[in-house]
Amino acid sequence: MATPSIRYAGLVVSVEEILLRMKATGWKPGGPGTEEGIARLETEFDITFPADYRTFLRTAGGGEATAPEAYTGLWPIKIIPIFNRRYRIPWNFPGLFGIGNDGFLVYAFDFRGGPPVVASLGLSSSVWDDVVTDADSFTEWLERRLP
Repeated sequence: MATPSIRYAGLVVSVEEILLRMKATGWKPGGPGTEEGIARLETEFDITFPADYRTFLRTAGGGEATAPEAYTGLWPIKIIPIFNRRYRIPWNFPGLFGIGNDGFLVYAFDFRGGPPVVASLGLSSSVWDDVVTDADSFTEWLERRLP
């Protein structure tokens, strides 16, 4: 399978390249996810993750809670379903699926139109006006967060 990449700021960037740069800043991956585990998660929530996020989950499996500030809150694959249920993200905001948080700010894929984008919203948000698109892809979102 080809490595998903994006064109960002005139460069072609892949998730693997960004992960290497993240690790150089002290970020620790949560451990690789399995294709079966990712597929089970997609089936449970009736979604299909973008290729770059699937690569991230297979390679890193999420992140540790003690990650450097720029990467805090990328939920490990094991707790993604738990936090989505606990925070009721897909039920309160149909079409959104949480992938992490930074304090009271939740990061989510927005599946409502076309390819999913990365959005953010407050943990206590209750209206769609609070949902803000952060990036057109997960890779772009990671790239923007690099220190």
